[in-house]
Amino acid sequence: MKHRLKLNRGLLGAAVLTLGVAFATSSTAGEFDGVTLKVATWGGSWKKNIETKIVPKFEAMGGQIEFVTGSPQSNLAKLIAARGKAPFDVMEVLDAQQKDFFVTNDFIQKIDTASMPNKQYLEDWQYNDWRIASWHTQESICYNRDKFKELGLPDPITYNDLSHPKLAGRLSIPDITSGGGLANVGAMAHAAGGNEANIGPGLEMIKRLNALKFWSRGGEVVTQLQSGDVYAAVVHSGWCVRARNAGANVMTAHPKIGSKVGVHKHGWLVIMKSSENVKAANWFLNEYNDADFQLEYARNSGVVPVNSKAISMLKSDPVLAEMLQLDPELIANELRVDYSKADISDWNDKWNRSVSGQ
Repeated sequence: MKHRLKLNRGLLGAAVLTLGVAFATSSTAGEFDGVTLKVATWGGSWKKNIETKIVPKFEAMGGQIEFVTGSPQSNLAKLIAARGKAPFDVMEVLDAQQKDFFVTNDFIQKIDTASMPNKQYLEDWQYNDWRIASWHTQESICYNRDKFKELGLPDPITYNDLSHPKLAGRLSIPDITSGGGLANVGAMAHAAGGNEANIGPGLEMIKRLNALKFWSRGGEVVTQLQSGDVYAAVVHSGWCVRARNAGANVMTAHPKIGSKVGVHKHGWLVIMKSSENVKAANWFLNEYNDADFQLEYARNSGVVPVNSKAISMLKSDPVLAEMLQLDPELIANELRVDYSKADISDWNDKWNRSVSGQ
C-alpha cells in the first residue's frame, strides 16, 4: 500500500509538472500572435544566423520576422527618407553612427532592459535606456604566413610593418565606405600620431602603404588571399578566419597602437521610435544577446560575442582561439575610436581628396 501511495504521488507530481509545462508552453505560444516584427540588418550569413536561431523561436510564439536588408548606413538613409517613420521596428547600428542616433535620440525609443535577462552577461557600458550591444569585431592585419616566410618578412606587429617594399601592390585596405572603413581611418590616425580630430597622419600612412586596392566587401579580401593576389589585408578577424577555413594559410595580427593592441569596432541594437511592436522588439534584443545565438553568430560570421558566457565558450574552438582576442583583459585594451570627436563628413572629404585620387 505504501508503495502504491508513493507511485500515485509520483504520477500526480508528473501530471502537475506536465500540466504546468503545457500551460507555460500554451501561454508562450500565443504571446506574439499576429505580430510581424521588421528587423533592419545585413543580408548574407548575418541574416541567416538570425533566421536559423531566433526566427523559429518567434514563430513558435505566433509571430513572424521580416527583414529589411542593407548596411546601417543605407538603412539610416531609408529612415531619413521616411521622415522618421521607420519601415522597420529594430535596427542594427554601428558605433560610428553615434551622432546620428544617440545625441538627440530623435529616431529611437527607450528599451526595457528590465525585460532582458541576458544583459547580466554584458558589461555596464554595453547597455543603457536607449541601446544594447550586439557584437564586436576585431579589425586586424590578416597576412599570408607562407608568403611572409618566403619573402623573409617577420610577422607584422604594426600597420607600418606593411609598408615594406616587398609588399607593394600586394596589400588590400578597406575603402572608407566599407564596413571597416571608418574604423580603419580612425585606427591608422592614432597609429600615425593623429586622432579623431586630426586624421591627416593616418591618411598619409595609408598612401605610403601602396595598396593593390581598397576593398568594399570583406568577401573580396577572402578571394584575394585565396588567389594570392594579396599577401596581407586590413580586415576584421572574422574575414581572416573565413580565408583560413577556405584553405589559405593566413593568420591575424592585432596591430599595436601605442599602449593599445587591436582595434575594437562594435554594434548596437535600437528600437525605432515609430515602432508599435515594442514588446516583441525588446524580446528580440534579449534573444540577440542569448549565449547560444551569440556562439552560432561568432562561429559562422567571425564576429566576437558581447555575451561573456559565449566568449568563454569560444575558447574551445582552436581556430577562433588562435585568431581572435578572447581574454577580457585583451578585449578591454583594444583601441576604440571615439566617434563623438569625429566629423565623418570631413573624414570622407579628406579621404576622397587624399587617398582615392592617389
